Amino acid sequence: MKVSSSLLFAVQALSVLASPTGRSRASSATSAAAATTTAAVGAGAGAGAGAGAGGEAGAADEIEVEAQFGEVVALGGNNVKTDVLYPPGLNGVFEVEFQNQQGRQLRVTENANPPPPPPGFTALEPTTYRVEVAGGTANLTLQKIDYILTAGNALDISQGRVGKLCTETNTFILEGVGELEFEAEENELTLTVDTLVGEWGVFVPAAANAGAGAGAGAGAGAGAGAGAGAGAGAG
Repeated sequence: MKVSSSLLFAVQALSVLASPTGRSRASSATSAAAATTTAAVGAGAGAGAGAGAGGEAGAADEIEVEAQFGEVVALGGNNVKTDVLYPPGLNGVFEVEFQNQQGRQLRVTENANPPPPPPGFTALEPTTYRVEVAGGTANLTLQKIDYILTAGNALDISQGRVGKLCTETNTFILEGVGELEFEAEENELTLTVDTLVGEWGVFVPAAANAGAGAGAGAGAGAGAGAGAGAGAGAG
């Protein structure tokens, strides 16, 4: 049986129209990938739900929480890293980083009358930070004390130090309290520690930052003895 050339052409044309174009395939793949990404982010956010109100999912394995001094923050487990940031001070923001399989409870309070800075240093803030952790801090996956300079601040904190109060001598210790790094991109001091618990202060060399303590040193010497019993000592 002979088929006319016109009929063959019509069949071929219909076949071409019925086939999906390259753009349609790309759109379908993009939609599928977007759906997969959304599901993955949602799953990560759910894993860190115990980190408390105000937490935002930055990645599947990391969340950020904005907290207030004095409030108890529930830190989620499942090895989801939690960054807890507190209201800005005179020059920067105090931050606690936590990660562990089991959750904990965190509370940070300010000491408005801290002991003076270590010799040769100036305090970046008029207050220091007392950190408490319910549930213990032994063998946690990650523990960090951070300080982030506020945007637009011209101070140089690249040589800054994070000190821990020794309750026996009521002085801040800079050596042997953890592994300190300066992250230039974020203008941040980050100290990896064996325990978050204790009273922490942030200091810069006095000679290099003559104006850093303007206002911060007003009560620096007034609290000699005020820090006794607050947190664990440096040893």
